[in-house]
Amino acid sequence: MSDFSHTVLAISGHTQQTIPSKRLTTTHTLALLTASLVAGGCLEPEVSLGEDAPGVFREVVNTPAILRDQVDLLFVVDNTEDMEERQNDLGKLFESMLHNLAFGRGLPDLHIGVVSTDMGVGKFSDSVSQCSSYGDGGLLLAPSNRGCAATADSFLAYRHGEKGEAIANFEGEIASAFQCMSHLGEVGCDYEQPLEAMRSSLFQAREDGLGFVRPDSVLGVVVLTSEDDCSAFNSELFNPDAPRFLGDSPNFRCFQTGVICDGDDVYQPGSRDGCRPHPQSNFVTSVGDYVEFLEEIKPNPADRVVTAIVGDPGHVVIGRDELIMESELLAACEDQTGNDAYPGIRLSAFASAFGETGQTTSICDAGAAGGLKSMVRNLRKALGTTCLEGVVLDVDASQPGRQVECRVFEKHEFVEAGEPTTFPECDNPRDPEASSQVPCYIIQTGGEACGDFYTQLALQVHGRQAPPEHDTRLIAECRVSE
Repeated sequence: MSDFSHTVLAISGHTQQTIPSKRLTTTHTLALLTASLVAGGCLEPEVSLGEDAPGVFREVVNTPAILRDQVDLLFVVDNTEDMEERQNDLGKLFESMLHNLAFGRGLPDLHIGVVSTDMGVGKFSDSVSQCSSYGDGGLLLAPSNRGCAATADSFLAYRHGEKGEAIANFEGEIASAFQCMSHLGEVGCDYEQPLEAMRSSLFQAREDGLGFVRPDSVLGVVVLTSEDDCSAFNSELFNPDAPRFLGDSPNFRCFQTGVICDGDDVYQPGSRDGCRPHPQSNFVTSVGDYVEFLEEIKPNPADRVVTAIVGDPGHVVIGRDELIMESELLAACEDQTGNDAYPGIRLSAFASAFGETGQTTSICDAGAAGGLKSMVRNLRKALGTTCLEGVVLDVDASQPGRQVECRVFEKHEFVEAGEPTTFPECDNPRDPEASSQVPCYIIQTGGEACGDFYTQLALQVHGRQAPPEHDTRLIAECRVSE
């Protein structure tokens, strides 16, 4: 019998790809990234089981029935003052990110690009310190041009061959190459424009046929910055002699034109509540425009994962420098090295627009590691993972091991009509293909593949005589704790 078993999580040793240990060196950042296991996840509404039944049925697996293996990652990195240490931390966390992304399957087929937040200030470059007309122009910063890795491409490409060997468009270690690429220094323009840099890089890569974002890939975007987005369509924002902005610092100009809060007077000192992106600014591009662009690039919500590593968007305070009689936006937080970060209101709203696949995390504390961990989990789920989420109940504690109660089925993703294909539980778990009914499912301990999931349980379907159709999803609803 031909077996097209669902092996999103390969529990048996002969199917699991491994990564050379040199690439996955355990560091303190790895411990930070993997120490806490996330319980619960995003689960579907409860299904009532009656008054006497323990727990409730909820969806604990919802994954593409056919594996995908392509991930394109864009890192938008602030290259202004006080960012060098944070760039170093990002480089260290990247190695840990690879470790989690490789759980159970080995690393996916990766494209990795880096772009800076420096988009220049147009015609005011002669008047604004450390700012050129176009900055880095939203271009992917080619590894070869920066002495990071010899490659003809403007991004890193890395995958595994059929025998587990590394196939890359560069020589050396992927983590080392990324650490070099993301170390941009502190010479960038103080008017950070990460959202415009993101859009420009992806648009230009597509127009130039670079192949950075592939049609069937999952796209991940990471924004690392100590100030909020100031993506301006009106360059008068940068004019040092503009009467309405005269004397205002760059971050206060960006705040007063790109954000609105409860209350009337933006210059009045004190805390601000209800701060949100300005929907119709005369200077700064709407956050919604960038959301729509990313949705155009990747129409399927599961194919886009966004993380904003920024200052606390909920801590907004206006101060006043009495010596020069100017209002100022105060820092939202300070990291362990004493570097400030300002509230990332626009960037947090951008990430939040993508729902479950968008997350905001603080640049000022170790929570940045948790943000990348959440991102990796979302990437893995988009590619396909049958790790069970939630607090799955042991319905028969008298039996050895964990006895779970589930309903497992497959259905077309975009077709409302029609009955789903339901799989029975394998009645011969030692040899699932010899069960009385096939295909069938088993749920096994899968710590090796599901170590970053609370349950550490994996679903497998055995005994298929034909592969699943391309638009189907594999779903499991199991009894979980209320």
